[in-house]
Amino acid sequence: MSKSEEKHQTRRRGADLEDAVLSAAWDLLKEVGYQEFTMAEVAKRANAAKPVLYRRWPEKSSLAASAIIKFGPKLDATIPDTGSLRGDLVTFFNQLIKIFDMFGAEKFRGLVTDRLKSIPIEKLFAAPNSDNMLQSAIEQILEQAEKRGEVDTSKLSPRVLQLPGVLFINEVVGQAVVTKQVIAQIIDEILIPVFTAKK
Repeated sequence: MSKSEEKHQTRRRGADLEDAVLSAAWDLLKEVGYQEFTMAEVAKRANAAKPVLYRRWPEKSSLAASAIIKFGPKLDATIPDTGSLRGDLVTFFNQLIKIFDMFGAEKFRGLVTDRLKSIPIEKLFAAPNSDNMLQSAIEQILEQAEKRGEVDTSKLSPRVLQLPGVLFINEVVGQAVVTKQVIAQIIDEILIPVFTAKK
């Protein structure tokens, strides 16, 4: 059998090709981190042509994100109920940075920033009545806190409700990574005082 025939026989398509590419991408991310992650190396490891990768994933951030979604730690979609507003906020936001915490922030430096660049700005800062998962979760957390007597949601303006998402995105864009320590500082120094302010 010639090399060209052998290559043709081992060429994967569809789901098999996607699985091979995502597996190679995940392994490479764990080994070298996002900054040294390249489409060329993933293509080489997956025995795939670079143009094939770019047709499915137009930039390396989308490929890296797809690999993390498939093989990385799964986010808990439930709204935490720890018994306190602070505990709920800490638990919720720590879920969002689970991938940083699992492998170390430095390995994924720049990934979230690159992904945000490809998301339309109107989706980042969606209106309160739109399908905004982050803000919806914050509102549910605040409703739980209100039942415990910690806050009065009727005194919280739409801008205040958007504040957690704005601060989180600002931190990611400005610093490229977010740590548990930063999350705790944002919650203790900004969110708790704002949410519980007496008016």
